[in-house]
Amino acid sequence: MAPAELFFSLLEDGYPLEGLKKIDLEGFDWSSRHESGQTLLVVRIANAMIQPQERFEDALETIEWLIRSGASTEQKCTGGQWNFCLPHKPETPAVPVQCKGLSAISFVRVVVQKMRDNLKDWKREEAFLVKVMARFAAAFSLSAAGPRVSIHEGIAELWEKSLAAKESHDLTIVTADGVVTAHAHMLKAASAVVAAMLGSPMKEGKAQRIEIKDTAGKAVSLFLERLGNTNWAKISGLSTACAHPLAQEY
Repeated sequence: MAPAELFFSLLEDGYPLEGLKKIDLEGFDWSSRHESGQTLLVVRIANAMIQPQERFEDALETIEWLIRSGASTEQKCTGGQWNFCLPHKPETPAVPVQCKGLSAISFVRVVVQKMRDNLKDWKREEAFLVKVMARFAAAFSLSAAGPRVSIHEGIAELWEKSLAAKESHDLTIVTADGVVTAHAHMLKAASAVVAAMLGSPMKEGKAQRIEIKDTAGKAVSLFLERLGNTNWAKISGLSTACAHPLAQEY
C-alpha cells in the first residue's frame, strides 16, 4: 500500500493518472491530508494550475478519479497556503489563498473570484477551474451512493463476468426498445421494492418479468452495470432509478 506521503508527492508532481492507477492503494485513507493540512483534491487542483496547459486534461481526469475513489469535495483543509503568480507577467498581482477551513469546492470558488479581478491575465487558469467545478458535479452524481472502499481487481473482474453471463440470467426487463436480462437476486438484494414485486403473486413475480417501457434499454443496461460497480445499495424502485438523469445521458 502506498503511504500518504508518497501519494501526496506524486500528486504534487502532477503524476499521470494512468501511473496513479497502477499503485497499490488497497486500504488507502482517502481522507488523508498533506502535511501542510491540505486535502488530496486541493493539492492536485493547486498544482495543476502551475503546470503547462497541455496537462490540464489529465489533471481533470485525476480529480474525477480521486472523487470516485473516495476523496471528498467537502473535506476541509486544516492549513496550507498558495500564492499564485505569473512569472511572465510580473505586473499582474499575485493571488494569495489561505487554505485553512476551505474545502475543494470553496477553494476553487475563492481562487476563481480573485482571478476574475484580473481575468484577462488569468483566463487560462480560470477556465480550468470552471472545468474542475463541472467535474465535481459529474463525479458527485456517481459517488452520492456513499463512501467508497478499495476492492481487489479480481473481484471487479468476477463481477463483470457474472454480469456478462446471460445464460444464468433469470429476470427479463422489457424496455422501450428491447429486452434486457439480469440476475433477479441482484436487484432483489438492492431494492426492497423490487424484492416485493418479484416475490409476489403479481404477474411480475410469476413471470420474473418487469416492464419499464418508458426507459431505453441502453439506460437500463448502464444502470445494471453501475449497480455493481458503484454499489448502489439504496434504490427506491427500478423504474425510477433507470430514469435517473445519469442513465439518460448514455
